[in-house]
Amino acid sequence: MVVSADRVEVDNYTLIGDRIIGVDLEQPELTDVRIEDSDLSGVVLTSPTIRRASLLRTRLRDCVFGGAMVQDTEVNECPTEQLIARFATLQRVTFRGCLLAGADFYGVTFDKVAFEDCDLTGAHFDNAVVKDLTLRRCGLLGLTGALSLRGAHVDLDDLAALAPSLAREAGLLFDVD
Repeated sequence: MVVSADRVEVDNYTLIGDRIIGVDLEQPELTDVRIEDSDLSGVVLTSPTIRRASLLRTRLRDCVFGGAMVQDTEVNECPTEQLIARFATLQRVTFRGCLLAGADFYGVTFDKVAFEDCDLTGAHFDNAVVKDLTLRRCGLLGLTGALSLRGAHVDLDDLAALAPSLAREAGLLFDVD
């Protein structure tokens, strides 16, 4: 069963150790929300506004946050599968210790955003807009949209994993003898 609604407002809400499955919301407003040790599956939020949120050790599977405005939010130790945040605007958002392999950040605007100790293997950053983005100790192998990360701060140790994506997008050809 999928729960669907338009213009839902949630203020000052805490969810600990619960499962939310199959929710579809149009333009929800979530403020001062904390989700911890939970499981979100099949959650589709279209053009949500999320302010002062905290996600801790919460699994995000088949979740879509398309066109989101996310501000002053922390996402810590969250594993994801099929996370989509296309055309979102992220302001003052920090991801720490998250498994974001294959996450879709197509067309996302990053403004004062940090990824720390995150696995971004195969993530999609195509057409991203970087205002202020930091990538620290992250797995960056095989991501797409590497050239869209122009201006991002990247740890020197992470550059080797990012190099093949940058070379591919720059049109370099490699000869293997």
